Amino acid sequence: MPHYHVTIHGADRAAMADLVRSHDVTVLRQTLAEHDDGYTVSAIADQATIDRLGTVGYQVERHEDVDDTAVASFAEVGPDNRFRDQADGGSTYLNVEEVETALALAAGPAHADFTELITLPQLTWDGRTCTAIRVHQGGQASTGGVYFLGGIHAREWGSPDICINFVRLLTNAYQAGIGISQGGTSFSAADIRAIVERLDIIVFPQANPDGRHHSMTADHMWRKNRRPAAAGEHVCTSGGGNGSGVDVNRNYDFLWDFPVKFSPSAAVATSTNPCKETYRGPSAASEPETRNVEWLLRNSPNVGYFIDIHSFGEDILYNWGDDDDQTSDPTMNFHNPVYDGKRGILDSDPGGDSKKYREYLPKADLDTLIALGNTMRDAIKATHGRVYTVKSSANLYPTSGTSDDFAYSQGFLNGSKRRVLGFTIEWGPERSTIPESFHPNYVDMVPIIEEVTAGLLAFCLACVNQAPAA
Repeated sequence: MPHYHVTIHGADRAAMADLVRSHDVTVLRQTLAEHDDGYTVSAIADQATIDRLGTVGYQVERHEDVDDTAVASFAEVGPDNRFRDQADGGSTYLNVEEVETALALAAGPAHADFTELITLPQLTWDGRTCTAIRVHQGGQASTGGVYFLGGIHAREWGSPDICINFVRLLTNAYQAGIGISQGGTSFSAADIRAIVERLDIIVFPQANPDGRHHSMTADHMWRKNRRPAAAGEHVCTSGGGNGSGVDVNRNYDFLWDFPVKFSPSAAVATSTNPCKETYRGPSAASEPETRNVEWLLRNSPNVGYFIDIHSFGEDILYNWGDDDDQTSDPTMNFHNPVYDGKRGILDSDPGGDSKKYREYLPKADLDTLIALGNTMRDAIKATHGRVYTVKSSANLYPTSGTSDDFAYSQGFLNGSKRRVLGFTIEWGPERSTIPESFHPNYVDMVPIIEEVTAGLLAFCLACVNQAPAA
C-alpha cells in the first residue's frame, strides 16, 4: 500500500497528541504549530490511516507518494567507494563504506598527532564494525569535551554526511593552519586552533550502518536497526519503513519502561510493538548500536556536552525529553519512583497547568543549555538564513529511552560523573521540490550540511570558553 507525506490538522493540541496516543501515527516534522484553525503536524501515513483519521474529525492533506520518490532517492547515493583512492566524496550521499573510509582518512598519517581512530566494541546485527574519531592536540583537554553522534535513524541520510564534513574540514584546517567558512559563517585559524587544542572532540558519524545500508538500497523509509525477529516472534510486514528492528533512540536506559514511568494519558512517542517504527526493544540497551554509543560516552571522561544529529524539523532541542523542565525541586526527578505513572503530561496539554510532575535540572545547566542552543541557532542563521527553533525536547512530544537524556541522566545517578549536557539537532528539510524529506536532493542537502557544520563549530568555540558542567 502506498505511503504519503501528509499534513494533519486538528482542533487543538489534545487532538494532535492523540495522533500518537490513540492513532499510532509517527509524527515526522516534529512540531506542533498553532494556527487560527487549530494545530498541524507533518507525518507519513498510508491511505487506510488517512481515511480513518478523516472519520474521527482530522483534516488530512495528502502530498507526494513517498514510495514513488524512492527511485530518485536511491540515485542520490554514491556508487562503490569514492574514497578508496582518497578521491573527493562527490556530490551525492556517502554510502556506508564511504563514511567509514572518510573517517579513517581523516585520522590518517597527516593528522596522526592530533587524531585517534576508535574501533567500537560491538558488532552490529549484520556483523559490521563501527568507528569513531577523537580530535585533540596535546594531553588532557583543559576545557572539556564534546561528543557528536550521527546516523542513529537509518533514513536520515544527511546526518553522517554532516559529521564527515565537520571532521574533514576541522582536521584539514588545523593541519594547514587556516580557517573555515561555511556559507556566511567563518571561523579563523585561531578559532580552529582553540577548538582542537582545548577540547576533546569525539565524533561517531554512523552508529546504525545496517539500517543506513538497508534504507539506501532496499527501503528508503527504514528508521530502525536490523535486529531480526526472535524465534516465535511475529514477523512484521516489510516495506514503507515497516519491519522487524529496534528504534535505537528509544533503547537507552532512561525511563525505558515507559508504561510504568509515564502517565497512561501521556502521548509518549515510544512503542512496545516490535513492528512499529518507535519500538523500544526487548530491554534497555539491548542493541549493539546502543551499547556502542554508551561505551564511547563511558570511555570519554572529558566529555561534558553531547549532540545527537537527526532530521528534519529545523529544531535545536535540549534536555529533558520526558516532561517540562523545572529548577526548584530536586526530588521531582526521573529516578524517583514516587512519580511513576505521572510523567509526560506537558504544561501545554489541556489541564497541564495543574499537573503534578516536571523534570528537575539545575538552573545553571538550563541557562547553559539555552545559551549554547542559541549559539548554534545564530551560526546556522548566519550561514544560509534558516532559523532553527531552540526548545526543550519535551516540547515536541514526550519521549523515553533517548540518547541525549541518557547522557545527561548519568551525572545525576553517579555523583562522581560530570553531567553531560545533551542536545538533539533536527536539521532542515528539502527546500526546492519536496518540502519535507528525510533525504533531500543533494543539491539541497549541501547547504544543510554547511549550516549544521557551522552550528557545530560555533558550539565547540563556545564550549572552549564555557566552564564544563559541574
